[in-house]
Parts: sequence; structure tokens; C-alpha cells
Amino acid sequence: MKTNNTKIRLILSVLSVILIVAPGLKAQFLEDALRIEYGLLGSGARSLGMGTSFLAVSDDFSATFYNPAGLAQIRQYELSGGIRNTGFRNNAFYLGSNTDSRGSSTNLDNLGIVIPVPTIQGSLTFAIGYNRVNDFTQISNFEGFNRNDSIIPDLFLTRDEMSYFLYVSDSTGATPFMGDLYQRGSQEESGSINHWSFSGGIELVPNFYVGATLNLISGRYRHLFTFEEEDIENFYDTFPDDFEYLYVEDTIDARISGFNALLGGLYNLNGLIRLGGTIRTPTRYSIEEDYATYGRSRFTTPDDDGFNSYEDEFDAMIDYDVSTPWQFSGGAALSLPFVTVSVSADYRDWTQLEFRNAPASVMAINRTIRDLLEPTTNIRAGAEVRLPVLPLRFRGGYIHQPSPYKNAPSELNRNYLTAGVGVKIQDAIYLDLAIVRGMWESDLFLYDYEIWNANQGAWQAVTQVVNEDIIKNSVVFSFRYRF
Repeated sequence: MKTNNTKIRLILSVLSVILIVAPGLKAQFLEDALRIEYGLLGSGARSLGMGTSFLAVSDDFSATFYNPAGLAQIRQYELSGGIRNTGFRNNAFYLGSNTDSRGSSTNLDNLGIVIPVPTIQGSLTFAIGYNRVNDFTQISNFEGFNRNDSIIPDLFLTRDEMSYFLYVSDSTGATPFMGDLYQRGSQEESGSINHWSFSGGIELVPNFYVGATLNLISGRYRHLFTFEEEDIENFYDTFPDDFEYLYVEDTIDARISGFNALLGGLYNLNGLIRLGGTIRTPTRYSIEEDYATYGRSRFTTPDDDGFNSYEDEFDAMIDYDVSTPWQFSGGAALSLPFVTVSVSADYRDWTQLEFRNAPASVMAINRTIRDLLEPTTNIRAGAEVRLPVLPLRFRGGYIHQPSPYKNAPSELNRNYLTAGVGVKIQDAIYLDLAIVRGMWESDLFLYDYEIWNANQGAWQAVTQVVNEDIIKNSVVFSFRYRF
């Protein structure tokens, strides 16, 4: 146990604290906007097995997502569907401690129908269906002993002065409970972005195709964050009571809707080389978000009750819109007798990400977006090998998604390795299996503020971050039936 002199010195220093505006709100909403679109992969086991480098191939239902011009290559009716299992592993490093977490989900991956229309010349094909294009499944657990600071000032700034109502700070946000606390917490996320696609492709002239997709978008995002601080060493034993623990829980339930369009072109050069390009319009998302926070503190007392416990909670709802950047994509595919090799690239200027129809505090984040984000180019490459005797196809691919943050370390870039296999049954039924393994690092910001340190006579930045090493595995099974 530490001496009373140490306590008094700490209290006098902290009671002179002046808190300034924390960037927590900006960080949270910026991440919310990025999460919706950053990391999109697509759907369909065949395209995923080829590293989603499918823009210049696009000869099945998944063309609705990659390049609708490719639909005009399909001359038979096609019914397709698929299931995806996503497994998530997160090794979190916090205050010198490592904590391993795992989670999984299983969902419908895609379901659609392709309808060719008889024409005198060329081809005309329509498609309608569902694609699950982004999965939010994540989990993180962390814990460690913090000698230096606390989440309490952040509760005052970002959670409607909650620390004051829990009796862990005064009415200005100043608190004596800064450091020598055991901290533990977790964050769980779930939900998805879903495209309801209406597509068409037409062969304008021999071997040149154009197409368009209109996506009506639905989605859900759920977030649960828990955080606890506990005085396991009985450091705070006399002022104002014997502090035991502080518990905080944040929940977010966001309903997402929106729309965008995808325009594409594809040129088939003698059946050997295919060249493609697409333009994806900005997506206009409308988000209705319910937010709730609950807090509880507990102190032991010398009276008969034994302890005092305090609770506080509030909830709110916010509506806002997010407009995403234009996306320009190009790709090429080389088709040889027993192998197809394809590459593609997607360009986006993330400084064009924009909040609209939001409160002034959220609209101000648009300036932060221009300061922090930059353009990126995603690279995709893949191959499909066809056996000359057996009706089997083997696939492999690679995806590189750079971080949209300026000067971000390479560890924050997302990299995926993919593999797959397909079998064809009597030129009518196609069964495909793909495995996608994603690897990257991430930072989970717990709190971030500045205080005036009277002992040092200077502003002191306080930031606590959980460093996460993430592995995300997906197994996708798809079928196609052509008739």
C-alpha cells in the first residue's frame, strides 16, 4: 500500500486539472463512416477463390457486384446461392498483457437469378438478387494494470458528465482516481452490409459489353463495449471512501440503408484477353443510431451497510447521412486453354468521404477527414486452373487493401490470401468452395484527452490504445445451376 503523502500529492495535482475537448467523438464517428465501406470484398465462392480479381471475368451472378457488363456473356438461365462462415481471432496487447479472443458467424452469402433475353443479334441479360458484401463480426478482450491514468476524465467529456454522477469526479471533471487501477474490457461487433441488386448487361457490338447495377442497400451494425477499473491493490482506501471499482457499458444499434449504382464495360479480344472497367457512384447511406451508456461505481464504507453503489445511464438517438467516394476500377484477364489469370485495381479518394444532415459536432468531422485520410488503390490478383480430364478447377488469389489513413504503418494494411476449388456436374451444376484468410493489425482507442499537470506546469496528453493482431477467416460455399 502506498503512503498518505503520495496520495495527497496525487490529489493536489489532479484537483488542479483543466480538461479540454477530447477527440473521442470525432474518432468514433470517423471509424463508423469508414467501417461501412472499407474492407468490402464481395460475394461468391468462385470470385473469392480468385482473390476477388473478377472484374474482367464476371461470367456468373457475382458480376452484379464486380462488373455487370459481364452478365451479357451468360446465355443460359442461372440460379445461384451460397453460405459463408466467418471466423475471427484477435490477439490484443494492452499494458504489457496479451489476450486472445475468438468469434464466428454463419450467414447467407448470396442468392440470385440470371435471366437471358432472346435477341436477334448480340445478347441481353438481366439479374436480380442479394449479395452480402461486408461482415462486421469482430471481438476484442483486453486487460492490464495501469499505473498512470484512468478513463474517468473521458467519462466526463464524452458521456454527459457521467463520472460526476458516479461520484468518481467533481463537477469540473477533476478526479483523485488517476492510476494504480486494474483495467479490463471487451468490444464486440456484429452486423453486415447487404446489396439488393438489379442488374443488366448488353452486347452493343460483337465482343463489347456494357452493363449497370442498381444496389438498394440494407444493413445493421451492433456494438457492445465494456470497461472496468478496479482497485485491486487497495490504493484508494480513505478518500472519499474506499474505492472498489468502476464499470462502464456502451451499446450502439445502427440501422443502415442506402443506394448506389455500378456502371461497367468489358471487351473480349478473340477469347484470349478480356479488359474491363467500372465506375461505382458514391453510396448515400442513411444511418439511424441508438446509443446507450450505463455506468456503475462502488465504494466500501465504515458504516453498517458496508458499501455505497452509484449508477447512471442515458440513451440517445442520432440520424445522419454518409456519402462515400467515387470508385474507379480496371482489370484484365488472360484465358489460356487450361488456366485463367486475372488482375484488377480499385482507386478511391477517401478525402471525399463526407457526413451530411448531421449535428454540427459531427459535420465538423469532415475537416478531420480531409486532414487524416488519403486516396488508396486496392490490388487484386487471381488464377483459375482447369484440369484437362477431370471436371475440377483450382483457384488462388491475393488482395491488398491499404489503410486510408495518411502515413499509416504497413501493419495496418489489410492483406488476404485466398484459395478455392470447383467442380462441374454435367455442364449444369457448379459447386464451388473458397477459403479467405485476412491478416492485419489495428488500434482500438479506449480514451484520449489532455489534462493540465500542476506539478509539471504543462499540458499532458493521455491516450490508451489496445494494439490488435487480427486474423479473419471465411469459408464460402456456393452453387450455380444453369438451364
